[in-house]
Amino acid sequence: MLRCGKGWKAPFFFGFIGVLAGALIAYHVLKRASDSLNWPVVNIAKKVDPSVVIVLNKQRKNAQLQTKGIGSGVILNSHGDVVTNSHVVANASELCVVLSNGKRYRARLVGEDPATDLAVLKVNAKQLHPIAFASSGRVEPGELVVAIGNALGLSHTVTTGVISAKDRVMFRDGWEYHLIQTDAAINPGNSGGALVNAQGQLIGINASKIAQTGVEGIGLPIPILVIIAV
Repeated sequence: MLRCGKGWKAPFFFGFIGVLAGALIAYHVLKRASDSLNWPVVNIAKKVDPSVVIVLNKQRKNAQLQTKGIGSGVILNSHGDVVTNSHVVANASELCVVLSNGKRYRARLVGEDPATDLAVLKVNAKQLHPIAFASSGRVEPGELVVAIGNALGLSHTVTTGVISAKDRVMFRDGWEYHLIQTDAAINPGNSGGALVNAQGQLIGINASKIAQTGVEGIGLPIPILVIIAV
């Protein structure tokens, strides 16, 4: 009886250990799979989000200031310089920048280049989170990219896609533009927002897209090399 009992308990014990070990292995495999599915876009968004701001274009009408446009901007340095699109700040009587933490600051236009659709604002704020820079000259078609901005006024919207082309030549109003092409969703309000690579480094400023019936996924950010040059 005792021997039979021992013979029965030993296989049960080792079987239980085997099931437990298998469950632990399955847990770690599934956890790694989940992490790999979430990475790198989740980490990119967490890294870049504090560097992206809302830009409010306020214009005076009947002696009252009204918000006439909402765009995006990117913090360039700890001194309060913010880059955005020229068309985001056009005809503004007053500009307001809203940080990712909700704090609002009056902004001053310190530089504008309508030809390249770029503008630089200055805010008097502390503890800013400047974005990291990359060379857009190194991007390659098929490379993962993430766009962050205030699409349709929905703050800090994250979309993802790939580089469709790295030097797309476009002509507008007699000017020649060398732009990045991406299929990451870009909507009104995204203008001035960040286009970053898998390391969360700025490679472009979202500026425009081709919006025609039957056309999808053709966004045209301004490369970082143009931004630095301007």
